[in-house]
Amino acid sequence: MAIKTIKTPDGEEFNIDEWLHWPLYSVIESAANRSLNYRAFSYVVGQTVPGSSTLSTGSRSATESDTNQVNRSRINHDEAYLCFCMTFEHFAIEGSTNSNMVFPVPPQDVAATAPILWGTNLRRLQRDCMLQLFVGADIKKPMASAPLSYYGQSLGAEAFGAGDALQVSIGAASALNLNYATAGAVSTDNQRRWNLPVEIPSDTAMHALITTPAGATDVTQDFRLRIYMDGLKRRPVA
Repeated sequence: MAIKTIKTPDGEEFNIDEWLHWPLYSVIESAANRSLNYRAFSYVVGQTVPGSSTLSTGSRSATESDTNQVNRSRINHDEAYLCFCMTFEHFAIEGSTNSNMVFPVPPQDVAATAPILWGTNLRRLQRDCMLQLFVGADIKKPMASAPLSYYGQSLGAEAFGAGDALQVSIGAASALNLNYATAGAVSTDNQRRWNLPVEIPSDTAMHALITTPAGATDVTQDFRLRIYMDGLKRRPVA
């Protein structure tokens, strides 16, 4: 049986808990050429992933790979969170009904195929998207707010192109597509760490908001963004 409370000789009591490195993550999805206004961390496993109604793959229920939230839009009653930074991963999700599934018009070396996001499309998202963190119920002022270009990409997979392909034909050679989207080096060094961490107390409402204030993007691929909050989670000692 674990020790939960320590009482000192002067009568003061201390409750024991542990703080673990525990990234929180949540996915949003969007069809090509759409405006964004979605809340990440707003659902739990089994609920609908926020996304465009015109998404080629249709709406779907969240799995463990989409979110590790325990309570929708809030921190659980027996936990707390200390967020040091936010980052993201991006994926192209092109279904059979999407005309961008294959890029038949040369040169194909400037248009990556799913699940790789075309570099130009990532730059469009970085230019147009705002990523904001809200803590508290009905709070209008975010705790963090910046264009997507502000946040480094510490997660993902590095890729290296041959560099000599002028045209790539559809088929087996499509793996030579050169335009691979990264938001800088894929490294833990490429995280925009905040000067002050953001504390989210127990049983507190919170969400991350992904928007395009200027309207629809000109992104030509359906895509998925997995938003991360990187920090420490307080878990009670059982």
